[in-house]
Amino acid sequence: MSLEELYNWQGQIRAMIGDLGYWQSLGLALYSLGMVVARQSAPSKVAEQLGLMGKPDSVQRRLERFIDNARIKWQDCCVAWSGWVLRRVSGTRLILLVDETKLGQHLSVMLIGVAYRSCCVPLAWWAYKPTAWPMGQVALIETLLKWVAQALPTGVIPLVQADRGIGTSPDLVRVVKAMHWHYLFRVQKSAILRQGGQERALKHLVNAPGQSWQGSGQVFKKDGWIATTVLVVWAVGYTDYWCLITNDPTASAADYAIRYWQEAGFRDLKSDGWQWQTSRIFSPDHANRLLLVMALATAWTLTLGSFAFDEPALKTCFTKGQVTTYSLFRLGLRFVEALLDHSAPVAWPLRPFICLSQPLAFPISVGV
Repeated sequence: MSLEELYNWQGQIRAMIGDLGYWQSLGLALYSLGMVVARQSAPSKVAEQLGLMGKPDSVQRRLERFIDNARIKWQDCCVAWSGWVLRRVSGTRLILLVDETKLGQHLSVMLIGVAYRSCCVPLAWWAYKPTAWPMGQVALIETLLKWVAQALPTGVIPLVQADRGIGTSPDLVRVVKAMHWHYLFRVQKSAILRQGGQERALKHLVNAPGQSWQGSGQVFKKDGWIATTVLVVWAVGYTDYWCLITNDPTASAADYAIRYWQEAGFRDLKSDGWQWQTSRIFSPDHANRLLLVMALATAWTLTLGSFAFDEPALKTCFTKGQVTTYSLFRLGLRFVEALLDHSAPVAWPLRPFICLSQPLAFPISVGV
């Protein structure tokens, strides 16, 4: 990595997030690229890999000032960042994943991400102390969804997915329906289905692996009943089954399996990628700005991974066969490692990039 790549990346960030000033965008570019190289999120660890910018202690203070800069409005950055990403994935079916993750007893984060090839790109988030919610859970998710909605390409109708801890919520169903979006939520087995005047708990609709049930009716008896489609699926080889509700006529249980991609995305932020859990950045305000850095670093790594997998001249260098057991995130990290130790059959990209919807291209020299 050189100063040329850094300043090119800064230019793209300023195009993405126009509200950032020169020094703010430079700090974000420096931190996100350094994070990819260091595979760490702690300022001290990242600074050790950025010798081109000065002594580690000086660079560390620079990164810490970015995290501490209250003039960086992470809410507005989420909207701008969502627009940048969604304009590049709008050619595919858009699935938004909603879940909460935690850093022990120190911090909780509600996060909206977009599903992408078995991974998840963070779009909007809100960090808070586990005992100090900024607002009710449904109101918080609605706020984040509306940030994403501001950036949504015209004509795109997302499918919002959530596990039963979040999805068993008639209020959240109403929020998504009011936005004229689709939902696919897992709900508790004890939820009651009313159909043709008959009421049954969802847990009574299947009783053995290999069975499934699908039908229309109403659920959430205690909250005034909501019309929906119910899918109950017990796959062979599993000890548990899914109780799903949706207003998307094309949704299936296979679609809900995509929700796991967000769990993989949380691991990318933590132990598989940026070691977020060791950052010791537990202030919600600071964490919100760190998440912005991690979002850019994650998307850039996924882009490199996509290129490594999709480009025939590169694929054999990083994986074997048509199907890989490694995620695109892991392949992206391998690509970066090969670029850093000069073992890759390409030169370092002349500019960082993010383009998630199609085979990727940027100025490189194959065979260097």
